This record gives sequence, C-alpha cells and structure tokens, in this order.
Amino acid sequence: MSVAASHRVEPLNALIFDPARTGALDQLIAPPYDLIDRTQQEELHARSPFNIVRLELSREADPYAGAATTLARWRGDAILTRAPKPAFYYYIQRCAHAGRAMVRKGVIARVFLEEFASGKILPHERTFPKAKEDRLRLLATTRTNISPIFGLYPSMSTSLTDLLARVADRAPILTAVDDRGIVNELRAIDVPDEIAIVQEALEAPRILIADGHHRYETALEYSRQRRAGVKTSAPQPFDYVMMTLVAFDDPGLVILPTHRLIRNLPQEPLTHFRMRCGEDFIIEEVADRDHFLATLAAGEPDALGAALAGQSGFLLLALRDRGQLAGAMPETPPAVRSLGVSILHGLILERIFGIKPAEVRQGGNIEYTIHAFAALSEVAGGRAAGAFLMNPPTVQDIERVSRAGSTMPEKSTYFFPKLTTGMVLNPLDD
Repeated sequence: MSVAASHRVEPLNALIFDPARTGALDQLIAPPYDLIDRTQQEELHARSPFNIVRLELSREADPYAGAATTLARWRGDAILTRAPKPAFYYYIQRCAHAGRAMVRKGVIARVFLEEFASGKILPHERTFPKAKEDRLRLLATTRTNISPIFGLYPSMSTSLTDLLARVADRAPILTAVDDRGIVNELRAIDVPDEIAIVQEALEAPRILIADGHHRYETALEYSRQRRAGVKTSAPQPFDYVMMTLVAFDDPGLVILPTHRLIRNLPQEPLTHFRMRCGEDFIIEEVADRDHFLATLAAGEPDALGAALAGQSGFLLLALRDRGQLAGAMPETPPAVRSLGVSILHGLILERIFGIKPAEVRQGGNIEYTIHAFAALSEVAGGRAAGAFLMNPPTVQDIERVSRAGSTMPEKSTYFFPKLTTGMVLNPLDD
C-alpha cells in the first residue's frame, strides 16, 4: 500500500521524564545501547530505578518483554509523561574535545520512513544482522523509539538558521550532564509558525544516516509489518522514526577513527605479515607508542597502523601505489575503495588473513574501539592477536559514498559526541 505523508518531518508527541518523581535527569540518561558493556549496564541499573537502560538494555530474563512491562508501568505511574504540546526539540550538546570547547546542534523530529532506493534517506555503512534482530524485537514489544537516529542534512534554509538562533537564546526545558561531562540541552519548538518553518526547511533535503543504521532499518521493517495490518493509506505513527537532524556544516560535527581489535588471527599469515604486507604497503617500524600514534594521525587519510601479538614495535603502513587499488579491489566501488577502512578490510583482513566480509558481519572476533591506547594494550597483554588503527573519514567522504549509492564497511565512523538516550521518547501507538 502506497503511503504519502503530508509533511516529511513532524513534531513529536514526546514522552519525557517527570523530574518531580524521578530526580535529576543526569541519573536517568545513558549512552547508546551499543556502547554499554556489561559493567556499565550494571552501574546504570544501580544508579536509578528509572534509568533509561532498563528499557534500552533490560536485565530481565526476557529483556524485550521486561522493557515493555517497565515502560507501561512508568507511563501508568506518570514517571514518563506526555509533553504539553507536539514539538520539535532543538538539541544542543556542549563538551570539550582535543583541548577546545565544542558545541553541536540538531533538531529532534519524527521523520517519515523512506526506503533507501528512494534516494531521500541514505545509509553510509553496512549493518550487522544480529543487531537488527535485537532492535526489532525491542521495538515490536515497546512500540516506542527509545533513542534517536542521527541524521545529517545540507543546510540551505536561512529561515531555519535564523529560527534556531532565536531558539538557542531561550532557556532549556531539559538539561542533563552525562558521565563524560557532556551537557545535553533541549529547547521546545512548539509554536505553529515555528513548526512550519522547520517543516518547510527539511521537506526536500536528502538525509544521510550518520549513526543508527540498525535502528533505521529496524524501523523500516517494523513499519512494513504494522502496515500489513491496517487498511488506510494515511500515514500512521509507526511510519515515522525519531531522528536528530544535524546540518553538514555544523562546526561541532566531529568524526573519530574506529579502530579494529582482533582477538584471533591465523598463525601462518601472522608470522609472515611483514613480507605479505610489503607487497602493497611501505612499512615503517616505530618503537615508541606515542610517536607511532602521532605519526599515524599526521599521515595521509588512508594511512594505517598495526600492532601484532608476538612482534616488537608498531608498524606504520602507507600504500605503495594508490593507482593499483582498482585492480586489487575490483568489486569495491571507487568512492569506497580509497578509504583507509576499505583498504584495511580489503588488502589486509581479507587478502592476508582470510577474514571474509561474511565473517566480519557475523561478529565475535573483531571488536571496534575509538581508544587506541586500550587496543594496543590488549595486544601487548596477550589478550588480542592484533590491533589495526586508522584515521577517520571526513564528512565529505561519507557524503560521496552515499551519493554513489555505496556503503562503507561496518563501524566505519564514530560521530562525537554520541546522542544521549533518555532525553525524549517517541511512542508509535498514538
């Protein structure tokens, strides 16, 4: 059944915590679910009986049914209450990064779900099947967007820019500071004339998914399933998903590198790594860790670094001939194969170690981290077979890949700071 929305973006009929019943919002928020390990999950559960982790990552025997039960109880007890009016939310995050103060701004909205084939909403990296299954089960039981997807849009509207500048001068309606000292502020945009400005400005621009690919694909599948049970072609709440939309040119947009930590590698290619790697790369060995990391960060965008179990020193890897990439990775689209993450996956993980894309998608052996020191320490301590470090892609790299209809390997980007979970929730049954 074809569904057409009157507006591509709509204000939220949001659920928000009532601080009179819950205490400070600082104690209720959490990082995105995929950044929460078992230790932090326990800490967040212990922090407050109303911490959002009890929905996002429940400890119940059936975590999905447990989350749904908890959500229903919180709504019944007015722990979570309906916002006074439908609203967009101007979301400002303030933090320090690389020694400077940083501010990132976005608009939280309900965005009409589009298939990627439409070209109106585009992904930039591949997803893991297990993660999508997990998020779909949670969405199907709670019928609520618990955390927002992170989207990017080209800023072309002076009217929207002017409006957001005025909204920024208002006092926030919600403020929360997370464990890393990141300040999260929400300001409501709930006046009809202002809502109309947001809707007009965001009606046409293409949206690129920066973070939350699994949740977007899950929302699409959930919408398909729900739509099969209704007869009307009018858009329903489940035809939308909660997104935080940030302009491509926002000065607070920062991407960090996502390094690969590999627990197990086959011994034979590990032993002969330098010889095999030398066919495609110029190899420089560095003894000092800090010098190694500084040299990598100052190198070319596609430069790579490696630390391998049982081998002394660190390796800096630079391509011998970028012109040979087309022949070395013929099935990788041109917009993708020049990226450091693609070179790592294609020329090292797959060609040297035999780690195929299907094995990467399956997960388990490869872990992803922004913490280079920690990754190198795991190898030095014998707890991992190898750490492969890289420089981050740029926003322009990501946009170029998406425009070409391509995707990067899994976990290619880490947008900093992450969006906080628990500021607002978007119910899908209203």
